[in-house]
Amino acid sequence: MKQSALYLLLLVGTGLAILVSTLGESSSYVDFAEAAANPDQSYHVVGQLDRDFPLVYNPTQDANLLQFKLRDQKGLSMPVVYYGAKPQDFERSEQVVIIGKIVPGNSKSGEKGGLNAENTNAANTNASNTPAKTVFVADQILTKCPSKYTEDQVLTTSPKP
Repeated sequence: MKQSALYLLLLVGTGLAILVSTLGESSSYVDFAEAAANPDQSYHVVGQLDRDFPLVYNPTQDANLLQFKLRDQKGLSMPVVYYGAKPQDFERSEQVVIIGKIVPGNSKSGEKGGLNAENTNAANTNASNTPAKTVFVADQILTKCPSKYTEDQVLTTSPKP
């Protein structure tokens, strides 16, 4: 076999290995009910901050603990725990994407006295297949903040003929 054919075969094999590993780690956008159906898998959940419940963040006690409730696109609100610093302008965000997994409510999130399963049961009973004692533990938080420009401020120019 020629040396160039071996290099080509090695290149194709490496490309396939990268593709398979990337597809295995990817997750999809779902709502809380779908994420609860398969808690072993990581998901992206899109929603808005549920402003009916307080945001729990005290950087003097624990700067790497953020607790809040997120309302997904189907209207289900669930407590979220994030073990990291609060993103800048988090409260002003229009939309939030959380990446992580559903875990039982009696995990570390209940130890701090924040949004644990016991004080959020009422908000979680509106989903038939989502257990009331669950929290979403986020590994990452992505926010979409409001634009500082309004549509009437955007200047458009037309191309010259």
